Amino acid sequence: MQIAIVGGGIGGLTAAIALQQRGFSVRVYEAAAAWQPVGKGIWLPTNALQALDRLGLSAALISRGCALATIDIGDCRDGLIQRIDLRPFTERLGFPTLSIRRADLQQVLRDHLLPGTCQLDRRCTGLIQDDQRVTIHFADGSKAVTDLLIGADGLHSVIRQTLFPSIAVRYSGQTCLRGIASFTLPSQLAHTCQEWWGGSHRFGFSAIATQQVYWFAPLLAPAGGNETQETLQLAKCYVAFPQPVPTLLHHTPPAEIIRTDLYELPSLPRWWQRRVVLLGDAAHAMTPNLGQGGAQAIEDAVVLADYISKLPLFEALHAYEQARRPRVERIARTARLFGQIAHIRSVHVQWLRNRILRLTPAWLSQRQLDWLYRFRE
Repeated sequence: MQIAIVGGGIGGLTAAIALQQRGFSVRVYEAAAAWQPVGKGIWLPTNALQALDRLGLSAALISRGCALATIDIGDCRDGLIQRIDLRPFTERLGFPTLSIRRADLQQVLRDHLLPGTCQLDRRCTGLIQDDQRVTIHFADGSKAVTDLLIGADGLHSVIRQTLFPSIAVRYSGQTCLRGIASFTLPSQLAHTCQEWWGGSHRFGFSAIATQQVYWFAPLLAPAGGNETQETLQLAKCYVAFPQPVPTLLHHTPPAEIIRTDLYELPSLPRWWQRRVVLLGDAAHAMTPNLGQGGAQAIEDAVVLADYISKLPLFEALHAYEQARRPRVERIARTARLFGQIAHIRSVHVQWLRNRILRLTPAWLSQRQLDWLYRFRE
């Protein structure tokens, strides 16, 4: 069976590796003319590394990233309000939560593909399918014919829009500024992700290398804002945040800060139609508040490849959606709720939120997160 994947992001590349390892002929079509990392850093939580280990990739990634031991959540006026210990998940499940440069993740994935798998500068503009094959149309006028098409082309998926033209993404009310600071964190923060809350603004960071810190700054703002103006206002917005937040901003070149409006995708009627199937953001784009967007694309890819290798095609696509949809939709709901809780503006409600989080016992936090960090095949 010939399999085509539209989209050379994390989900598409992972799917290509998983399918090639199971003996399928795979071609990846990527719209970009050259490989460029989208974003700055990324978390690979324990569940993502469990899935990637199935493909023999975990060791290469762990050697390039920074393993996190704890997540600290703080309020700018109220101090530290919760510490989540990630080490029990590492011990129980065998893999850490990893903070890593997106460029390094993408390079590891590309290194594990067969030569000639990926074609660049192939922007998909549409498709035609019947019961036997799918014909993919590209912007340069060329076509490709395949037995199965996997749409891994992200939030603004052309494949999804072709299947479900009436369904549009919706703005979450949040945008996010991201950057990488050339800075060495103090030893007590070297293996910690800290996130500070300040009403309409948040700021989180973690080391991705000895002298590099990935940071993200979600804020409530209209979509399509002025990136240059918002970047120039960063220092003023976060001047009251605790160190090392102002220092990290000082050590980040303004020209390298990127802005991304955060969108969500309403639940689709289904994730596949005849010989076309969706994965990752193309199927279930969510806000990044739990650091699970990339992880869920990775899980999708591994589960989809497993079913395709074991079942007749249409049974495999149905089984894939049945296995993945409940988990993904639960994570998307939880991520949305987390963002709403983090951005509470009322001082009185903030006080109540902080008190509840402080009083939450560690064992309860661990139990609440176990479902999230455990990859179930």
